[in-house]
Amino acid sequence: MTSDLLDRGLAMAQAGSPWIGPALGGAAFAEAVVVVGLFVPVTPFLILAGAAMGAGALDHGTAAWVSAGAFLGNALSYQLGRGLRARGAPPVRLPARARVAAERLFARHGAAAIVIARFLGPPATVAPFLAGWSGLPRGRFMIASLLASLAWPPLMIGAGALVAQALSFGLASR
Repeated sequence: MTSDLLDRGLAMAQAGSPWIGPALGGAAFAEAVVVVGLFVPVTPFLILAGAAMGAGALDHGTAAWVSAGAFLGNALSYQLGRGLRARGAPPVRLPARARVAAERLFARHGAAAIVIARFLGPPATVAPFLAGWSGLPRGRFMIASLLASLAWPPLMIGAGALVAQALSFGLASR
């Protein structure tokens, strides 16, 4: 069962491999945009891409597409947060207590919160927006976003390659 599923996924990756990188990059962009990202989980697809890459079905350029998409989506969310703050508007449906907590988070941990959030799923979607809204300086945000966007895809893809390797090893030893 697992072998058949893995074989199907690899065949799909080989058939559409020129478009997988840009598609995953677009999905990473969407995942990084506040609110939209809550409905576009990319990490499971990166793990599958890693399995395909480990089998030689994808090239390593996929990670570059994903990094670019995540970085650009983060930048858009950050700018949306800054724009909302400039107009004196609080984040929609965010209770006052949560707004204060967000401001404290970025005041205390700053850019590190952006890097950590990138690896936590849903927080990766809202952290850039809240960073912009809370007034985290743009330069610090951009450096943290770049580091997170460069580290996240290879780690998730690598995890997928390891899972695929473990599965194929386990299936081969039977």
